[in-house]
Amino acid sequence: MSNTAETLMGTFGMTDYLIPMVLEDLTDVDARKRARGDEGPSIAWTVGHLLHYRLHVMKLLGVERDNPWAERFASADATDGKDYPSVAELQAAWDVMAADFAEVMASKNDADFARIADGAHEERSLRDQVVFFGWHEGYHMGALGAQLKQLGYMGPAEKVMAARRAKAE
Repeated sequence: MSNTAETLMGTFGMTDYLIPMVLEDLTDVDARKRARGDEGPSIAWTVGHLLHYRLHVMKLLGVERDNPWAERFASADATDGKDYPSVAELQAAWDVMAADFAEVMASKNDADFARIADGAHEERSLRDQVVFFGWHEGYHMGALGAQLKQLGYMGPAEKVMAARRAKAE
């Protein structure tokens, strides 16, 4: 794996580590509850949104796949979530995506990432574009943590610390 891919996978790999913790004890009802007084996105919408953008990054990297997440989760407003996938379906999709994404990232060399390719936010190289989407995931992971806490669940950081304590015992 190239140095660039390895560094970038540090960011994306953190999301891959945390998504199962976000979803592990979440009910479908809670996953579909909208944030900000029923005006914001739900956890289910956000995970669908992240799945869409993972496929978008893979496309930037030259690997295009069908994107079943685009219509409902790219730029469409969040809804009541009645037609959103279940938590189990989101987790299964994430598991496949994480493996496929890591494989695509590992197939790229430093020259691939250095290629000049204008992005939507003034990024100049492919690396810069992928970095932006890593930041985008981090933004949404923070929001997911706040939503979990609001719903009465442990946040991702608390789950990580609990897992560390359990491992040490």
